[in-house]
Amino acid sequence: MSGSNQRYTTGLMLSAAGMVVISPDALLLRLIGDAGVWDVTFFRTLGIATSMTLVLCLMRRCSPVRVYGALGRDGWIAAAAMGASTICFVSAIDNTTVANTLVILATMPLFAAAIGWIVLRERVRPATLGAMLLALVGIVVIFADSLGGGTWAGDLLALAVALLLSVSLVMLRRTGRPLALETVGASGLLAAPCALIMATPWAIAGSDLAIVGFQGLVQIPLALTLYLSGTRYVRAAEVALLSLIETILGPLWAWIGVGEVPSYQALLGGAIVLLAIVANAGSALRRREAAAAEAE
Repeated sequence: MSGSNQRYTTGLMLSAAGMVVISPDALLLRLIGDAGVWDVTFFRTLGIATSMTLVLCLMRRCSPVRVYGALGRDGWIAAAAMGASTICFVSAIDNTTVANTLVILATMPLFAAAIGWIVLRERVRPATLGAMLLALVGIVVIFADSLGGGTWAGDLLALAVALLLSVSLVMLRRTGRPLALETVGASGLLAAPCALIMATPWAIAGSDLAIVGFQGLVQIPLALTLYLSGTRYVRAAEVALLSLIETILGPLWAWIGVGEVPSYQALLGGAIVLLAIVANAGSALRRREAAAAEAE
């Protein structure tokens, strides 16, 4: 395998691993009792900020000011977009159906492709564009029975999440530096104070705090760091396509954890999405191998 293919494969594996790590997120949220959405958001983002800042300070052996000072303009834009997407996601779930939200979030690869072309002049391969459209078909199949019933405000917030995450991916890629850790930590630093305005953190139960604490301190920072690290080697549109892995695995975790049996449509749609992701990766690897062979 050529060096270019090795880097590309590494990027795919990092981003895919991140989505696998975050895939039980919905199941863990289902296990939370009476905590409000803003309380959950506050503790999740506070946990992200705390854990990532500690890790970065120990790794870099410097103060938080120097750690986050390395982000630069593009890095801070990426962090702000990611933090805002977290807040918009909570609000979207509170104002529309989960099905509507997930289907709308499936537009993220298309946003990432468009923004990547505008900002970075990264062209989208026809095979990747076809994979995006095929994945959208799979998402619609999964949620066809439950679409509708959401409000226009919630749907617009879900669309904002897809747009903001796409901006974060593209801007992080534009930095050209390995700043995934700093971006994730800074997103928590920016989002936690905003969530605190609406939260009542003193009212959360201990059992709920344990779950949210695990998510904020361990699961989400690890998942986002892995996922964003893929942008060093893979185009933003293709990294965004891998985010659909969570859409496939989420219902399976719910099946295992709380007995929510997925429907035939969910299994069929998941297979279509998985086919799209695998086909795109295989096509890119073959194309890169052919280019390497011609160069020799």
